[in-house]
Amino acid sequence: MPNFCPGYAIALENNRTAYIKSKLGEGGQGTVYLVELDGKDYALKWYHRKISNGDKFYRNLAGNIDTGSPSPLFVWPKYLSRTVEGEYGYVMDLVPERYKCFSEFLLTKEKFASITVVVTAALNITNAFRELHRKGFSYQDLNDGNFFIDPQTGDVLICDTDNVAPYGDSLGIAGKARYMAPEVVRNIKAPDVMTDRFSLSVILFRLLFLDHPLEGRRTLCPCMTEEHEHKFYGKYPLFIYDPVDDSNIPVRGVHCNVIRLWELYPQFVRDMFMCLLRNDDTASARPSHEKIQGRPFPRKKAFPLSYRSRQRRVSARHRNDPSQPEPPRRMGA
Repeated sequence: MPNFCPGYAIALENNRTAYIKSKLGEGGQGTVYLVELDGKDYALKWYHRKISNGDKFYRNLAGNIDTGSPSPLFVWPKYLSRTVEGEYGYVMDLVPERYKCFSEFLLTKEKFASITVVVTAALNITNAFRELHRKGFSYQDLNDGNFFIDPQTGDVLICDTDNVAPYGDSLGIAGKARYMAPEVVRNIKAPDVMTDRFSLSVILFRLLFLDHPLEGRRTLCPCMTEEHEHKFYGKYPLFIYDPVDDSNIPVRGVHCNVIRLWELYPQFVRDMFMCLLRNDDTASARPSHEKIQGRPFPRKKAFPLSYRSRQRRVSARHRNDPSQPEPPRRMGA
């Protein structure tokens, strides 16, 4: 990797030059620098060699720059650099200091000013991705590190948009298992608009309820291994408020946030999550927002269950996880 010291000149494809000022941070894909371009400060994301090899990723970046951002909420690539020792990067706007990373809210390092701010942030994220999908793009790597939110207003900026690709194109980037659609975790489908919908549901659930929609009683384990991730998020995912199978319900003292906040939101919001996060084989089987609106969803009954109802519930648990015991048969059945 080139040694970028302060003052190093980065040639851009538009025949302009950006100058390195300092290093801002480093991640799995590359390093981010503070640069100066035409007297204004920007961020430069420079890819590691293992990411930047090959020209598909480069062509996709160039195409996204030419197309332009579908919404001002996306921190979209502005200028592409020329290659240096086989590596390259792109220039983007800086995120203002008033925006805080979404992961900091989940870790309680930051707090929202009010529930109104939380709902505003959720609406901003939803509207931004609606525009992204309308323009024929899919994000392909949604996780809690992609979002920056103003805790006082709910304003949102969405970063890491270099993972965005036209519908049908795959950049070979799957994402984090906790946010991936089950069929992507199982490696039977590449990320697309439909799997984006599932990942976005997880993001919005965590934003509103500050807990994970698939992590309940069944997922409590001493150490979350790759085998556990494949089981809980890929092979046998189960929504914590599944209307039929309650084997993964939130645990008091562990999942305090969702227990406290679940009843706070209107029924139609809860129904939306129950539909979008239900256990289906593929994301294409999940209904769209339009199909969910105005449709009643089955509720759990408040009175004791009949024998047949209890048997159906046990059968659902066994279907979702074969390690669970099969339902008993009645004598003479």
